[in-house]
Amino acid sequence: MTKVHLIKEIKSDKYEKVLEQQLKSNFKKGMNVAVKLHMGESNKGKFNPELAKRAVKVLKKLGCKPFLFDTNVWYPGARHFSMTHKAAVAHHGFSEENIGCPIVVADDFVVTKIKHFQLKVFKPMVEADAMLVLTHFKGHAASAFGGAIKNLAMGCVSKGSKLAEHKAGVPNKVTDDCTACGVCAKLCPFHTIMIVGKKARINHLMCFGCSTCVYNCPSNAIKAKTTFDKVLAEAANAVIDLMKNKSINKPIYYVNEVMNISKNCDCMRNTGGIIAKDVGVLMSTDIVAIEKASLDLVIKQEGKDVFKEIHNHDPVLQIVEAEKLGLGKQKYELS
Repeated sequence: MTKVHLIKEIKSDKYEKVLEQQLKSNFKKGMNVAVKLHMGESNKGKFNPELAKRAVKVLKKLGCKPFLFDTNVWYPGARHFSMTHKAAVAHHGFSEENIGCPIVVADDFVVTKIKHFQLKVFKPMVEADAMLVLTHFKGHAASAFGGAIKNLAMGCVSKGSKLAEHKAGVPNKVTDDCTACGVCAKLCPFHTIMIVGKKARINHLMCFGCSTCVYNCPSNAIKAKTTFDKVLAEAANAVIDLMKNKSINKPIYYVNEVMNISKNCDCMRNTGGIIAKDVGVLMSTDIVAIEKASLDLVIKQEGKDVFKEIHNHDPVLQIVEAEKLGLGKQKYELS
């Protein structure tokens, strides 16, 4: 059973001590380490730059050569282009001067194939010797929560691949079983469904493919080729496969900051406020275990599933899909 380490007092040096202890066996001197982090928009919903800086110090103490990276986003804004992306996130605290390592944002990718489309994955990450995944755990309108799975699936790929992931789950049919009850229109987080006459009508151009309507239709009348949760798991799996390069078995380690837990994703200009109290920082070698532990701890602390209650989407689905693909196990031991 995989161990998941929980650090509640993040201002103490326990954060560094546990991280160093966990990394020192596999993160060796001279290794180029890709540090994946969503550097966020102009909001408070992002991984704490100070925690990123402290993680980089641990890597450098071990003799590693880290670089912090993120990829450009497909929606309009400063993070759409590499040059303006770097300038924008420097204001968020993610500069080489502040973090202590190079900040890399570039349009350089390698191509791999997942079930429904080609995925373009960040080339410098693929070529690195190891990866440290730093993730801010929060709510998400399309998948109930965004964690390490989403950080890899969306955060390590090109703008076009990000859009393709969203569009893969767009419903392709509303069958005659539709009763025009309006549940789908009411629950759609992006307001892309209307009831026209006696049937639901989906605006496919505006749909983000979150699958919430598919899951919640009482008549099972909304059909799609796949679901957003499956696509996230498949994309994360492809990223890990490329990174690990099984003949070499490159090490990957995960850190989830389960604090400042906002309603919406860090990519939103308005993250919708805090929906749960701080839990702490979790660490693990297993992406499935750390996601499940993060989710469990929030639910236990709040006494309810805040993610499902707010987003009408079962948050465990992406974890289940990741486990099916062999990315890890849901069972874990908290320490």
